[in-house]
Amino acid sequence: MRRVERLTFGHGTHPPVRTAIATAAELAHEPKPFSFTHFETWDWGWGGLLIFSILLFFRPQDQVTALGNAHLSEVAAIIGLSAMVALNSKRREPLTRMTPELIGVLGLGLVMLITVPTSFWPGGSFGVFKEYYIKVALVFMLMVNTITSPRRIERICWVIVLAFGYISLRAWFDYARGVNLVEGGRVAGAEGGFFENPNDLALNLVAFLPLAMMYVKRPGAIIKRLMSAGIAVLMLGAIVFTKSRSGMLGMAAMFTVYLLATRSLKPAVILGLVVGALLVVPAMPQSFWDRMESITDADKDTTGSREERRQLMEQAVTVFLQNPITGIGAGQFQNYGPPGQAKKWRVTHNAYLQVAAELGIFGLLFFLYIVFKAFSAAWWTRQHLNWIYRRRSRKKVQLEPEDGLTADERYFLQTHAAAMLAAMTGWFICAIFASVAFNWTIYYLLGLSVTSRDIVRARERAYAKAKRLAMQDSVAA
Repeated sequence: MRRVERLTFGHGTHPPVRTAIATAAELAHEPKPFSFTHFETWDWGWGGLLIFSILLFFRPQDQVTALGNAHLSEVAAIIGLSAMVALNSKRREPLTRMTPELIGVLGLGLVMLITVPTSFWPGGSFGVFKEYYIKVALVFMLMVNTITSPRRIERICWVIVLAFGYISLRAWFDYARGVNLVEGGRVAGAEGGFFENPNDLALNLVAFLPLAMMYVKRPGAIIKRLMSAGIAVLMLGAIVFTKSRSGMLGMAAMFTVYLLATRSLKPAVILGLVVGALLVVPAMPQSFWDRMESITDADKDTTGSREERRQLMEQAVTVFLQNPITGIGAGQFQNYGPPGQAKKWRVTHNAYLQVAAELGIFGLLFFLYIVFKAFSAAWWTRQHLNWIYRRRSRKKVQLEPEDGLTADERYFLQTHAAAMLAAMTGWFICAIFASVAFNWTIYYLLGLSVTSRDIVRARERAYAKAKRLAMQDSVAA
């Protein structure tokens, strides 16, 4: 290795940027480009995650029953996890990287498991852990171990963007044909799982819309930029068609953070937003505006859902105060019906109260820790890369890239971090009105946030190590 580093860095001179970055990437165990002529370069851990993500977001198993019966997503995850363990063993490293975020995810699962004996329905709570959460935790573990390069982040983000383009297009067709509508004209998800409910569909559209906008902003690749712009429009329209009040609140917060984080709040952009609003607002149906007005005016809520949600949130607080340590068991709020409970067979419609009522104070602390770490990881990446960029731009001479990233990688990770801040903001607001604590969305957002931060840190450490070893070789020579 030292001989390679000596050839790479030379003796006492600044290394060529591209060669230095390649060496740092190698030391950081980043994957080499896949080649069909060298099939051994394929990382089956990463491949399992990628295939699982395609199946999770495109959900072909909902249309083709045979695919669902084959359990292809579970097979892909098992292949990925097995390959991950084999690769880490080959490197004589721990079977998995134990990041603070993974500890938080596993800790929440442990609380869920420990509270099974005290659950209102132990069998049901264990079923939630076995059928849902254990899969979430294992796939998140796969993410933190296999998303180890900017290129891999970009690929999984692009899969998600394409999937939501497909989902949004189907929502447009359903709304235009008047099919798959519920509650007076609200479009429901054409796919099952965590897209089926109109509010859940809106939450996911809001949470992942910044990824599409991220590609629109990125220079180069004109075809991808045009496709992303079209998908962003489709996603915006689909959010409107859901007529989700929480979705609109989340979208407003998400857009505000995105414009601030990307420093796009400029006169031209503001003018464009105003013109766009003037063109779009008159085209909105009156039923949409009546539903939006019900956010502040209870008389406009003809369905009574506004008052029902308020009652359910109050009940969730009461349940938590009555069971502050263990809660009533994962997934059991809708089954819990003590005397005097006004609403039965309903969920909390609030992710934070969902965890508090069902898992108690320790579950809530772990969940809030997960949400905080998703925000903080994206914030750190954005601020750290901006600091490096400002530091280099103030110098009169061209310096080595202290982070070991190419200009394109640095720009992508900066833009991605800004998009993740906006995505988490949108999810955070929507989650106040939805029971989505154990759904896939937050854990994918967490994974995309922390892996970009970890890639920057690993590349910096590897680059510093490469320079140090090169200097030692130079002195020895």
